[in-house]
Amino acid sequence: MRPSVRLGTVSGIRIGLHWSVAVVAFLFTLTLSGQILPSAAPGFAGSAYFLVALSTAALLMASIVAHELGHSLVARRNGVGVHGITLFALGGVAMMDREPRTPGAAFRIAIAGPLVSIGVGVAALGVATGASFVGLSTLTVAAITWLGLINLGLAVFNMLPALPLDGGRVLQAAMWRRSGDRLTATLKAAGIGRMLGNLVMLLGFYFLLIGGSGLWTILIGWFVASSAKAEELRARAQIFQRELDRDAEVRCTGDVIDV
Repeated sequence: MRPSVRLGTVSGIRIGLHWSVAVVAFLFTLTLSGQILPSAAPGFAGSAYFLVALSTAALLMASIVAHELGHSLVARRNGVGVHGITLFALGGVAMMDREPRTPGAAFRIAIAGPLVSIGVGVAALGVATGASFVGLSTLTVAAITWLGLINLGLAVFNMLPALPLDGGRVLQAAMWRRSGDRLTATLKAAGIGRMLGNLVMLLGFYFLLIGGSGLWTILIGWFVASSAKAEELRARAQIFQRELDRDAEVRCTGDVIDV
């Protein structure tokens, strides 16, 4: 995914935004300023809710960059190059130049992002507690609390055992370690990812049927299922190529010139 706007570099890693981030940030700002913050901290002016919501949405985007930087920095320590990070509507993606060489490296890269999100979430909740203790406004406390909770929620969601989520990468690494074959592990983890993505889509349709808002849930389920399918197809193509290479090697070593 190519970024529409380049923000700069962090530790030599390019950071960019896809245009869809603007749509999501706008929706987050509207939801925060119109519903969440007024319920948690009533009595403020509409402009105050909007400005705090806008700042909180920006901090959420920054925390997603931190999540992806966690993946990227650990990847570089394990010999995997990182071209850049792009934020898009459903989160962020770190563009790496190849797969990790060992299941241990794959596990460390996968788990780094959720650990960063947990750290950000716990830190934000700690700051919110301190802000409340020193008497800062309830609006500020509510915004920081929401930021902490959403980061913890993102960490939990990302740890679901379904490719392309981080939990799916962890599962893939565990299966790889057990079987000794990365591609077979990828097929199994991708199959679970497709199943989970389809279940999330069904849940979204159920929300729509009962009169709720399920479009976002459907979109997330579609993203998980389609990305898992792409991982599966890529793994099958690599397995097919590996078998062709093995057949070619057998034919070459089996040829004998009788003199």
